[in-house]
Amino acid sequence: MATIRLNHNSIHTNIIRPCAINGKKIMKNSVSWVITALVLLGCNEVNSQDLIEIKPWVSIGPNQPPNSPNDRDDSGIGPVEFIRVFPKKEGHLLAGSLSGGLFYSNDGGDLWQTCGSDHWAYTGCAWADFYPEDEQIWFACSNFSGENGKPGRIGAEGGLMRSTNAGVSWELVGDYRDFIGSPQIVLYGTRFHPTNPAVLFVLSSEGLYYTENCLDKTIQWQRIPNLKGWTYDLDFIGEEMFVANYFQNKWNILVFNLDVYDEFTKVKPFEQESRIMRNVTFEPQRDHLLIAKDFLKESDEVCVLNKAKDSLSILLKNQQIGFGSGYTFAVSPYNSDEFYIGQSTRVKKQLPPYTKLTPIGFRYHVDVEFVAYDPFDSLKVYLATHGGVFISTNAGADWENKSMNLGISEVMGMAVSRDDPNQIVIGCYHDGSMVRADFEKDGTYSWRSVNGGDGLLALIDPTNNAVVYTSNQYNGGGLYFSSDTAKNEKINIHNLNNLKTAGWETAVVMDYKQPNVIFFNYAEAAGFNKGNINVCRTTNANEKNKAESLSDFNASHQMKSYKVYGLFNSPYHPNVLIAYVLDYVTDEQGNKKTNHRLFRTDIAHGNSLEVKKSWYELEHPNNSWIADVEIDAYHGNYLYLSYGIGKENPESIFGDRGMLYQLRYSSSNKHSIKRQIDISKNIPSGVSGRYNLAYSKKNGGTLFIATVNGVFAGTNRSLKGKSRWQSIGVDLAHCKVYSLDFNEKHNVLTVGLFGRGVWQYYF
Repeated sequence: MATIRLNHNSIHTNIIRPCAINGKKIMKNSVSWVITALVLLGCNEVNSQDLIEIKPWVSIGPNQPPNSPNDRDDSGIGPVEFIRVFPKKEGHLLAGSLSGGLFYSNDGGDLWQTCGSDHWAYTGCAWADFYPEDEQIWFACSNFSGENGKPGRIGAEGGLMRSTNAGVSWELVGDYRDFIGSPQIVLYGTRFHPTNPAVLFVLSSEGLYYTENCLDKTIQWQRIPNLKGWTYDLDFIGEEMFVANYFQNKWNILVFNLDVYDEFTKVKPFEQESRIMRNVTFEPQRDHLLIAKDFLKESDEVCVLNKAKDSLSILLKNQQIGFGSGYTFAVSPYNSDEFYIGQSTRVKKQLPPYTKLTPIGFRYHVDVEFVAYDPFDSLKVYLATHGGVFISTNAGADWENKSMNLGISEVMGMAVSRDDPNQIVIGCYHDGSMVRADFEKDGTYSWRSVNGGDGLLALIDPTNNAVVYTSNQYNGGGLYFSSDTAKNEKINIHNLNNLKTAGWETAVVMDYKQPNVIFFNYAEAAGFNKGNINVCRTTNANEKNKAESLSDFNASHQMKSYKVYGLFNSPYHPNVLIAYVLDYVTDEQGNKKTNHRLFRTDIAHGNSLEVKKSWYELEHPNNSWIADVEIDAYHGNYLYLSYGIGKENPESIFGDRGMLYQLRYSSSNKHSIKRQIDISKNIPSGVSGRYNLAYSKKNGGTLFIATVNGVFAGTNRSLKGKSRWQSIGVDLAHCKVYSLDFNEKHNVLTVGLFGRGVWQYYF
C-alpha cells in the first residue's frame, strides 16, 4: 500500500457543502469528487509531492443489528427518535435520529437506506414526515444537535428541509430567519392540515408557524398571532385544532378553529391543573382527546377530555410516561379503545377496562421513544427505540429488530487493532460496547455486543488482538478486561480493585510499549477526596488489588472539587502521561465556574508516591472544553491540542479559529508556554467531539484532525501554522467525532462518529 504523501500547499476542499440559491441552501445527496480532484490538480500551488487521492469514506457500521448471544434487550444499533408511515401506499417508512439523520424504507422496514441527510449542514434529524399525497415529497427538521435525548436548536444552518424526489436532493425551506430570527429556536415537528395538506404547521420552542402552500418554490411563513412559548404537540378533532403550549412556566391546551388562527380558547379543566408538568402530549380518540400528563415529581396520568361536556377525567393513574418526551403514545386506527403508552423506558398496551395491562412481548430494546400503527395491517406496530426499529406483526406478541442498514450508532469511544484495522472495538451511547472481529476465523467480520449499558472508551492490545478492554457507565459498570475478544471473558477491573467507576467521565489509555500497563480513572468513594476523580495504574488487569493511585490534586494543587476527565499519552514518549482535569470553583461573586486544566507527569512508570508529587500544570490558550492532546514524536515539549469547538468569530480567514494549536513549552520552566500557534488555518470552525486527533511519525510528523466538517491532514509547514490543511475524502456524515485512529502499518484512517457509526478511509 502506498505511503501517504501530502501536498502542504494545496487549496482546501470541503467534503460536501451546500450551494446557495436565492439565499437558501440546496443540499445534494451526491457529489462529484472527480471534479474536486481536477480542481486540486489544476491548482497552481501544486508542488512536486503527490496529492492525497480523493476517494469516498466507507461505512464500517454497525449497519445491521449486532450479534447478541444472550439475546439482551439493551443491545441495538442506535437511537431512533421517530417513525413515520406513509398512509396511502404500503411499506413506505421514514425513521430519524437526533444525531444520525434520516433514513427511508420502501419495503416495510426490511432494508433502510440513507436519504441525503449525511450531507445536510447538520446531520441530525428531529422529525420528518411524508407529504400526505405523495410518498416522494418529504419534510424534515434538521437540528444542530440533540438536547439530552430531545430535539435541539436548529443553529445557523439547520431548520426545515424539503425533498421532492425521495431524498435525492434537499432544500432548506425554513431557517431561523423565517421563524423567530434566532438560531436557538427548536423545531419539534410538523403537522399537515387534515383536509388541505398544502397547509403545513411547524411546532417550535418559539410559537407556531404555518404556510398556506408548502409546495411553493419559495415558502411564505406566518406566525400564529398571540401564541408565545413552546408549541409541543398539535392534533385535530373534527373542526378543531388542539395545541399543547408551554408559556411562563405553565402548560395549557389551546383550541383553535380548524381554519381560523387569530384567536383561541383554553381547555378550562386542564388550565386548573396546579402540579408542575414536564411535557404534555395527546392523541385523538374518536371525538375525545387522550392527554398524557408527564409530571415533574408526581406520578404521571392519562386523562380524557370530553370536549362536548368540557370535562376532564382520569383514565390511568400511577404512570411513568416521561421517556420518549411523551411521544410514546398512539391510539389504534382500528380500535380507538386500544392504545400504547410509555411506561418508564418500556411501552405498554392498554385496552378497556384499563384496570390491568394487556400482555405484549418484551424482546425489544428497553428504551422506547416512539410508537406507530401501520395503516394497512391491523396487527402491525412499529417502535422507535434506542436500539433501532422494532416491528411486531402480531399485535405486539413478538418483536423483531428491523434495522438493517440503519447505521446510526452513537460512538463514544473506539479502538482499532494495530495488526488488523478490520478489528474494531467501540462504546456506544445507549447500546453498550461492541466488538467487530473475525470471530469464526473464516474471513468474515461481524459486530458483536459484549456488554450493556452506555458504552464508553475501548482499547486493543497492539501485540495481541484477543486482548480488548471495554467500558460502560451504568451502575455497577466500569472498565472490563478480556483475553478472548470479549466472547466469554469480561473482568471488571474497577471491581477487581475495589474502585468506584468514574461513570460518564471514564478515561483510560494503554502504554503501547508495555500494553499490560493501563492508566485509568476512578471516583474516590471515601475520605476528604470523596466524589473527586483521580488517576490510577495497573500492570495486570486481571489481578486483584493491583491498581495504584497516581494522583491527588487536592494535596498537590489544593483543588477541592475536581474530576480527571481525560488521559493522554504517546507511544513515542512512554513515560509521559497528561491528565485533563475539570476544576470546580466558586468565584468571588459566588458563581460556580469550571476551570479546564492540564497536568503532566514525566515519570508515569515510576513509584506511585513519586508520581503523585510529580504532576505539573501546563498552560493552554483557552479555558474551554479540550477535545484531544497529542505529543510530537520528535519534540517531547511540543503538544498539539484541539478544543471541542472553534471560535464563532475567527480573528482572520487565514487562521486564529481556535480549533487546533501547536504549543511549545519551555524546557527550563516546563509548565510555561514558550510559543503558542493557532494552526487551524483552513479547518472550518465548528464542533469536534473528543479524541479527534491522530498523530503519526510518518513524513516527519503527520497530524490528522476530525470535526463535524470532515477529516483534515497536515505535515511539516501545516503543523507550524504556515500552510493549509488537506481535506481527506468525501461522503462522510457531518457528525460529532468520538475517536480518530490512523493505522501506520496499513495506511488506514478510522473515525468514530456520534450518530453514524464507524467509517474508514484507505489510502
